[in-house]
Amino acid sequence: MNKRSFILLFSLLFYYNAHSQVIISKILENVQKNKSIKQIQVVGGGINKIDSLFYDGSSKGDFEFINNNGTIWMTQNGSNRVYKIDSKGVIKRIDRTYNQGFNYGASNLIYNDTLYSIGGYGFWQTTGSVRYFNPNSGEWDIIRDIKNVPIAGGINAICYFDKINGKLFVIYTPTAPEYEKNDPIIKEQALIQCFDFKEKKWWDQPKIMNPKIATKFSDLSLIQKLDKEILLSSKLNGKIMLINFNDNLIKEVDYKYHTELKQLLSDKIHFISYTLDDTVNIIDLDNNTNYKSYIKQGQINNYDETLYSNKIISNDLVKFPWLIILVITNIFFIIRLLIIKNKKQIVSEKNESFENYTFEKENRGFKYFIQSLNTIEKDLLLLIFKNNLEKQNTTVSQINKILGTEKKTFKIQNNIRGEVLTTINNKFMSFALVNNNLIERQRSEYDKRHMEYYINDKYISKLSIKIFQL
Repeated sequence: MNKRSFILLFSLLFYYNAHSQVIISKILENVQKNKSIKQIQVVGGGINKIDSLFYDGSSKGDFEFINNNGTIWMTQNGSNRVYKIDSKGVIKRIDRTYNQGFNYGASNLIYNDTLYSIGGYGFWQTTGSVRYFNPNSGEWDIIRDIKNVPIAGGINAICYFDKINGKLFVIYTPTAPEYEKNDPIIKEQALIQCFDFKEKKWWDQPKIMNPKIATKFSDLSLIQKLDKEILLSSKLNGKIMLINFNDNLIKEVDYKYHTELKQLLSDKIHFISYTLDDTVNIIDLDNNTNYKSYIKQGQINNYDETLYSNKIISNDLVKFPWLIILVITNIFFIIRLLIIKNKKQIVSEKNESFENYTFEKENRGFKYFIQSLNTIEKDLLLLIFKNNLEKQNTTVSQINKILGTEKKTFKIQNNIRGEVLTTINNKFMSFALVNNNLIERQRSEYDKRHMEYYINDKYISKLSIKIFQL
């Protein structure tokens, strides 16, 4: 190694070490001020630079930080490594394990001073095992005689730990090992489970999630975990929802809050975030600036739907599936008789009212779609529609004016514009039951660097000025 390379390497190590110390110091500083801080997250290149503080080989980054009444524990995604940070910021590895690669996306959390790791993906399967760390041996032990609920955060599940009540709630789509043939019917179900740390067991039976919210895990996107609730968005209903698992309660949040939160984070590269009560606290490491984000009371509305039904499948039906088959067979036989008996009458009525029914159904679907839009979304769609009537496409500048982002940076304009247009298209596809976007885009005829937007030709005839006034 020549002198110049050595100096460069030394400088990089010095920079990473200094940057890592800043991250650790910031975390300790805030935790010492308030020991009830939860959901500590380090975002950006800083997470990997923490490697420079280790002297037992590269840890390959991807750390999770868990606050336990003022003591910081560190776990590493995809491995069994466990670290503790003392009050001076010194990191010490306390485990003696070598296993790794089987628990990506596991839920790592602390309950009653015990570190647990639940679920995770690896070796072509998703595990549902519940493991706990034994500080005396430095090893992980497994809690036996517990049913297998295969979950891996971000892969087939969204997990939320309610520390106050000692419960881990999970929204998930069941999966089978990749070397086994999957059951497509089971895979499409969105289920909810709960692990009770006091009882050391899962619910006897999972609950089926409200199909208006999600039919599978991929219908949902996690926005933020708060101390008592979780913020999600649904592709099916196009809503931003604040969910309380314990109360089975959903509240609708104004889409504006999601946009504000994304805008707040969009121009930050390295930052620390943590939740305290209902507030997201953000520490911008590059500019040494603190920000707070919380949902204002006026941005929350009641939502009539519940997250899940309290009805569960009877244990007797689970043990004796022939009862299910018998019931279904009888129902099918009765329906078949009724269909045969009334076939001529049904066909006649159907032919007579088909055209009116189709027309009313389409109008009703578009009416509900328009009603689902917020003011900004409706104004934007109306602008594009009016331009279409005049045989003109809608420019980016016109859209930015509607969104109020003319003075924002190019990146923020792109983010907000893309978010709003995607939301409108998702809502349209949900209400119209189609797979095509309502709003399409193409490059400008006069300047190929710029994009322009227009209404899909398939649906332009379905819209009218009158429908916007309903």
